[in-house]
Amino acid sequence: MKKTALILVLLFLFHMIPAQGEEMGPEEKYLKGQESWNRVIHVLGKDYLVFAQNSPEWARMRCNNDSDETLKVHEFACITFAFANAMVNVVPYRSLPLITEIMRYTPKIDRYSAAPYQGKRESDRFVITEECDFLRYWPLTIVSYAAGNNMDLMDEPTGTFFINTITNYFQVDKTVTTEIDEAFTAMDEGALALTCFYADTTRYGTVGHYFVFAGRDEEYIYMLDSNFMKQYPMPMGEYVELMEPGLQRIKIEDLPKLTLGYIFIFRPKEGFEPYTEERYQEILDLSNQ
Repeated sequence: MKKTALILVLLFLFHMIPAQGEEMGPEEKYLKGQESWNRVIHVLGKDYLVFAQNSPEWARMRCNNDSDETLKVHEFACITFAFANAMVNVVPYRSLPLITEIMRYTPKIDRYSAAPYQGKRESDRFVITEECDFLRYWPLTIVSYAAGNNMDLMDEPTGTFFINTITNYFQVDKTVTTEIDEAFTAMDEGALALTCFYADTTRYGTVGHYFVFAGRDEEYIYMLDSNFMKQYPMPMGEYVELMEPGLQRIKIEDLPKLTLGYIFIFRPKEGFEPYTEERYQEILDLSNQ
């Protein structure tokens, strides 16, 4: 009798234990079920994790707080994604959640929005709390922070004013310059360089595209690009060559033909370990549990 009762109790407890993934809320489950283009890219013997702003999992999310106009990640989040691509390749994995210490809110996202004050009801959003999810959704965390922390607390993640706050907090060794030779020297020593090409003028002002210079050889400079497009439109497309999704290159001799913005140089922090394909997949598997 006692043995039968014990078996019944064990069976009851077994059924009370949720199956893997059942604890996920609807938004987390939806987001983690979407196709992802993010990948590890090999450049000149080094590995870099690159997030794609036009990845299907978040391309059409809102990235601003302005209720009068909706800006989408795939169109307007290149600065935040380029910055995320630079930071994730210089800051140790276990340090990423520290960004919550300078945010004025807990990072929450849903299928419609990465901005903190737009999207579904607060109670329905996916709250990012785990280390593995901070890596997986690192660029959306940057979008969420930047959307309310630009100059004069602008509601658009298109300025660069959030960069100093975040890099200073993480104590990243950073230099700002307009001299490409200074960036070359730093890259030769293992640094990354965030900058942009200014393309044309629209109703949003002077519009360009932000990316990360990862290294150079004798002929080319290589750039990590968050926009996994087939080819750049003109005039940039005349000089920028697509090597693979997320990786472009430009002949060094052609750089003077393009208008570069300020160059933010980031040097890897002590303890940073590059992401290999295997390590990145292990973290994604942990996120899916």
